[in-house]
Amino acid sequence: MKVLITGASGFLGSHIIDTLTDQYPTYQIIPWDLAQGDLKTTTEFPEVDVVIHLAAFNSTKDFYKQGLQVINDNIVPTLNLVNFYTNKQGKKPLMMYTGTPEGVAGATDLFNWKIPTDEACPIVIPDVKNIRWSYATSKVLGEQAVIASGLDYIIVRPNNIYGPRQRNHFVDEFMSRASTGDVSLYGYTNTRSWCYVKDFAEAFVKLMHTETAKSEIVNIGSNDEQTVLHLAEIILEHMGIAQEIEKHDAPEGSVARRMPDISKIKKLTGWAPSTDLWTGLKHTVEANLK
Repeated sequence: MKVLITGASGFLGSHIIDTLTDQYPTYQIIPWDLAQGDLKTTTEFPEVDVVIHLAAFNSTKDFYKQGLQVINDNIVPTLNLVNFYTNKQGKKPLMMYTGTPEGVAGATDLFNWKIPTDEACPIVIPDVKNIRWSYATSKVLGEQAVIASGLDYIIVRPNNIYGPRQRNHFVDEFMSRASTGDVSLYGYTNTRSWCYVKDFAEAFVKLMHTETAKSEIVNIGSNDEQTVLHLAEIILEHMGIAQEIEKHDAPEGSVARRMPDISKIKKLTGWAPSTDLWTGLKHTVEANLK
């Protein structure tokens, strides 16, 4: 089997490649990053059985400052890939696309949609004038493009994945700040359900090989809901830092609570997360300190 993976050297991509290589060593993995060509302008892609499209502008702090770049980097490559493989003659690949749970955050925050949040939750963007939502809106449009393409697809919504090799997200950024003595924490009362990246990669690969997962949107995450404060406390414990955390309110647009319903992926694949938060953060801190 030939598998094209965009964003292959990134956080999720590198761990998915590790899992595929371990479980399916005969597969031909074709990694695609900027070195192979700009996804916005490339006109020819390889003939493959599966396209795993992970490449995206995904740096939370930059959503507030570079909204147009976020939108361009998320929408244009997705449309380019989808159009190429839709129009290509012969066998069409399975398209695996990573969407986002942020598209449904407004439904839980504003309209009390049930938590844990299932895949049927409606898309709600709370404030289109807040460019913080540039990421959610562009990824949601990507989901719609994949669905409309006519290709076989599986849309995966990763929910608060963390672990070694992550960059520009809360866990690695907090560790980086804490190592310099800055333990300020914004949105400390917010809650999230964190999922360790190796568990995520295992779930993703299982979905890839599940025929009944085609034409489905599927959450991957955990139901271990914890406050951001508790997560930060565990990180400091593993780092050996006894400094008191400086608590601040969340920035505007930050979601108060998030926890996915993961019953669909359990039913489809039998998968369930196996790494508890304390252990996963221990591995993450140790990897970052190497």
